[in-house]
Amino acid sequence: MIEPIAGLILAGGKSTRFGTDKAVAPLAGRPMLQWVVDALAGACEELVIVAAAGQELPAVTTSLPVTIARDIYDAKGPLAGLVTGFQSVRQPLCFAVSCDAPLLKPELVALLAAAAAGHDIACPLLGGFMEPLVAVYRPSACLPVFRDFVERDILKITAAFGPLDLVVVAEPEIRGADPELESFLNANRPVVLDEIAQRLAARDR
Repeated sequence: MIEPIAGLILAGGKSTRFGTDKAVAPLAGRPMLQWVVDALAGACEELVIVAAAGQELPAVTTSLPVTIARDIYDAKGPLAGLVTGFQSVRQPLCFAVSCDAPLLKPELVALLAAAAAGHDIACPLLGGFMEPLVAVYRPSACLPVFRDFVERDILKITAAFGPLDLVVVAEPEIRGADPELESFLNANRPVVLDEIAQRLAARDR
């Protein structure tokens, strides 16, 4: 039985390569954040959106309860964003993703949630690299460890995995839920956003 899961969206990044706030970037008539919200709505019980202090998020619509969590650390990166978000999650598990993954597959969320049973983290491994921003976490276990790493200024997410019970989900399993690995296509540059728009347009033909 899969435990209830929250969706945790990190929207407070600096968007250095993109040039503007990615959460509000228009994609096929909707802000990019809305695409991620929609993808999570079919797999999660609640949403937590982590935003920077003073950041103005676009309005989103969903039937799920939504909590906006403001970064408790300034410019400490995504590990700090996870610490902020974990404190607002009310479910046993949460699926963490950045706001620039509009092609996220709900089937991948379900796969990783199932893999996390009995573990603290379920993280994909693609091409020899971990994908910690498309992963499932158990906040009760991860929060104190991640907080400790942030406060010691060790900010690489996977560095904080060491003390925790990690299950790695290999590419063949991932492709079973997302054959083209579209969930991992981050619109971190305008040219990638154009590619994503073309993929969406092709689906509508």
